[in-house]
Parts: sequence; structure tokens; C-alpha cells
Amino acid sequence: MSLTVISVATAPSLPATHQGVPSEGIRLLEIEITESRHFPPAPAAECWVYVTLNAEIALARQEDAALHALLHSRRARVSVDGQWVLWALQRKYAERAPAKMSGSDLIHDLAAHCSTHGERLLLLGSSFAANTQAVEVLRGRWPGLQVQGFAPGQFEPGDDREASVVTASLDAIRQHQPHYVILGMGPTKQYRLALQLATQLDRQVAGLLCFGGAIDMVGGQVRRAPRTMQHWGLEGLYRLWQQPSRLPRLLRVLRILPIVAFKRF
Repeated sequence: MSLTVISVATAPSLPATHQGVPSEGIRLLEIEITESRHFPPAPAAECWVYVTLNAEIALARQEDAALHALLHSRRARVSVDGQWVLWALQRKYAERAPAKMSGSDLIHDLAAHCSTHGERLLLLGSSFAANTQAVEVLRGRWPGLQVQGFAPGQFEPGDDREASVVTASLDAIRQHQPHYVILGMGPTKQYRLALQLATQLDRQVAGLLCFGGAIDMVGGQVRRAPRTMQHWGLEGLYRLWQQPSRLPRLLRVLRILPIVAFKRF
């Protein structure tokens, strides 16, 4: 377990009333897209949890209890990530289709926002090496950015280490007092952790952002697919080339094709 110690200023000041979730009535498989253009979402009395929706997440919602609970909670802020999902929504909602807003891009947008507004950012997750490198990259790109990192260690959902990871993560958040926390863990782990953390961070942290492998990408452990491959929906193949262990995940995602092709959503 590793922690970068800093001295902190006052805790972020959040409004006392819930400001509501912007909605345009755009849905995919009963999942409401609440964030279609603007980022980051406005603070509210409740600590919100941001999810970037791709095909894998859309399909996993019925199998992953934590993800399902999160996507249908008041705390959820959902944007479109995957290219296949984007194409489907562009066809169905041609007049008001959302923009693609993926965690790998938004992590940089959030760093820029925090740098401009003097707000604090915490990267929570990944390995110590990747987390440390990502912090240094963001500091180098935005001088004066107040960003820290914490790698709470590995756990499997429901095992003996999960409770200690939650406790250590809460301690790190309360020590650093960030306005925003980026979670960079496996899909099931980060949603379970987000649900447990968010209820204890109301009016302390504006939001938790489930950005998966974004910390690894910023830190250089994983390379982002070229823009051309992203545009044509081939980012999964590029990730598979770097990480062959992702093959089962990619094969499961292929189930989304007939759903989006025939607008069965």
C-alpha cells in the first residue's frame, strides 16, 4: 500500500441542495445518458459517480449487481464512450445525439479544469508505478495542478482485502481532500468501490469518476489506439494486441452488434 503525503488546504465547498441531473431522454438498454456535451458535471449535495458507457458496460449491467445499482441510482452521471454505442445512439437520436466522452480523454479535461479553477484531483487505483507516473505526467502538462495519487492495492470483489481497500481509500481521500477522485480499476471493482465510497463523501467530494484504464494510459503502461482506429470502432483490437488476456472480454462485447444494428434498445 502506498500513499503520497501532501499538506492540504480546506475541504471543497459543495452546495447544500441537489441541483438535479441534466437529462435529454437519451437511453441505451434502459441506461440514461445524462452527460451528452458538458464536463465535468456540476457539484451537488450528493457525491456523484461518473460512468463512461461502452458496449462492455451496457451488456454487463444485468450481470454485475454493483454496476446495475449504480447506473440506476441518483448518483449516476453517464456519458457515451464506445464507438459502437455512439453510432447506435446517433442513428436513434439523430437530432440530439450525444458526443463521445471517454475516460481516456476526460482525465485530461478534468486535469485542465482543476488546474484552471484551483481544484484538487486524486488518482485512486492502478499500480504504484503507473499511478506515480500518471501523476507526474499530469503535473508536467499542467503546471500548478494539485494532483496526488494513491494505489490501495489489489483485491477481488467480496474477499478479505476489499474492506481494507475501502478503508485505506477513504483515509487517502480525507487526507488529500480532493474535489474529484478518478478510480482506475477493473470494471467490477471500481463500481463496487464507488458505491461504498460515494455515500460517505457527500458534500466532501464533488464526484468519483470510473475511468478504468485511463490512469495506465496516462502513465504510459498502455497505449491509446490511434484516432483512426478509434473512429472505426477498432480500439478493442488495439487493446487486444497489447493485452492478449482481454480476448474473452472482446468476444463477450460482440454480442452488442445485433442489438445496435437492429436498434433493439
